Amino acid sequence: MHPLLVEAAQNTWDTIRHRWKAYDLLLPGSPSFICQAQACDAYCCRAYSVPLGDREVARMVQASGFPASRFLECENGEPILLPLAQPYLLAREGNGCSMLGPGLDCTQYDGRPDACRLYPHFILAFEPSAEPRRVTAVDEIRAAVAIAASGEMPPGAIPLLVGHTECPGFTGPPLGDDAWRDILLGTAALQYPANVTLR
Repeated sequence: MHPLLVEAAQNTWDTIRHRWKAYDLLLPGSPSFICQAQACDAYCCRAYSVPLGDREVARMVQASGFPASRFLECENGEPILLPLAQPYLLAREGNGCSMLGPGLDCTQYDGRPDACRLYPHFILAFEPSAEPRRVTAVDEIRAAVAIAASGEMPPGAIPLLVGHTECPGFTGPPLGDDAWRDILLGTAALQYPANVTLR
């Protein structure tokens, strides 16, 4: 990672962190993520309904070998379609996700939905200055991520890879440059997919 990018990311984060108290900045050297399901009190897979799109449903069918009706909320055996961009909901049973195993692990981890793949990482983008401005233009964020992932300093927006502070999983070995880059690119692909235009 370019030393100027590390410095710009840290300086920008130091200026805005008071507004983003639920997150910590992740840079090379930060602890890596290893799921600690037994210690987790964020309850993502126990308290929330997870929306899915067609692509995610197809991936789960392929990975699990189950019909979609096995893991989606259904009515009369047919998946419920909501009038949303992600029209399906992951089924819940026993006060949690239907794919949650007895040890609180995901029984369909390879096919899990994008929301589950994204957590606990997130990307914010800011133009560095004394008063950093948040960048919301998806194309600009994607370009900044690509430049940062190549090891260079983006000319405008600085992508900040952050991790959710309530997640107890940041206990792994320190992130190297390659691991950090892979997480940055993977998170960007999920958070800012190329086929979706966000406002």
